[in-house]
Amino acid sequence: AGVFPALDDLLPWFAARQGKNRATFGGNLGSASPIGDLLPWLLALDAVIELAGPGGRRVLPADGYFLAYRKTARLEDELVVAVRVPRHGGIEAGYKVAKRQADDISIVAAVYRIELDGARRVRLARLAYGGVAATPVRATAVEGFLLGREWHADTVEAAAQALESAFTPFDDHRASAAYRRA
Repeated sequence: AGVFPALDDLLPWFAARQGKNRATFGGNLGSASPIGDLLPWLLALDAVIELAGPGGRRVLPADGYFLAYRKTARLEDELVVAVRVPRHGGIEAGYKVAKRQADDISIVAAVYRIELDGARRVRLARLAYGGVAATPVRATAVEGFLLGREWHADTVEAAAQALESAFTPFDDHRASAAYRRA
């Protein structure tokens, strides 16, 4: 608690008691679900994933781990053995939208990390999402838009408007593409 504020925001809404008692971090990564609750957090915080198998150990950035729908860079004979999440400063927040907030998989999950310079200009932006594409993704175009801009309400509003066209969400039984975009 208190080390990763975005994770503090997300964990109370992560699964029901049974899921919390049986789920694993590796399972969340291994399923490669585009709506896994922890995956946007890993992307926003520039985490690395350590894999081990008969060929040895290797480390992948979270941003290169997800390749396609339910497909990762993990080889069939490898296991996830560690996840390293660097500590950062700045502004962090995590959000989850689900039909049953504490008991269901995300419709959309979002994690933000913003770092400001002394003049309150954005020097780093990470906007990561689950549920808006075939894999968990970052809104890299909007991140680029934010760089160098002064951090205030107008900047946040402009970024929110830019996010509306950043992804092509899918329709499924949980929610429509329009709902996910909103």
